[in-house]
Amino acid sequence: MKLLTLSTDPELSLLRKRLLETAGHEVLALSTEKEALKEIAGTTKFDVVLVCHRLPDATARKAIRLLRDNHPEAKVVYMVHLYGEWPEVEADRYVVGADGPDALLRVIQEAVPAS
Repeated sequence: MKLLTLSTDPELSLLRKRLLETAGHEVLALSTEKEALKEIAGTTKFDVVLVCHRLPDATARKAIRLLRDNHPEAKVVYMVHLYGEWPEVEADRYVVGADGPDALLRVIQEAVPAS
């Protein structure tokens, strides 16, 4: 799968990128709001866009609106930090960061049904 990860935390972004690449995915990891919005407005297609809780909600909402307009086939997985958080972001799937890497990989796989 081709994935885009969005986070303003470079450390989290790089860790997730390595995990996802190790699992066999092609990953572009961006860590600035400007880069994220530019990439999503572009022509590159992604199967899944992983949005981290560290990305400001307003930017996440704008990115998801752009994604839905430009690439409606892409799925959005939003990663919350802890249980009980209610993000103000509408995604296709949600995953709790504290659940660890196995949960993240499972939710990404479930987001895009096998062809």
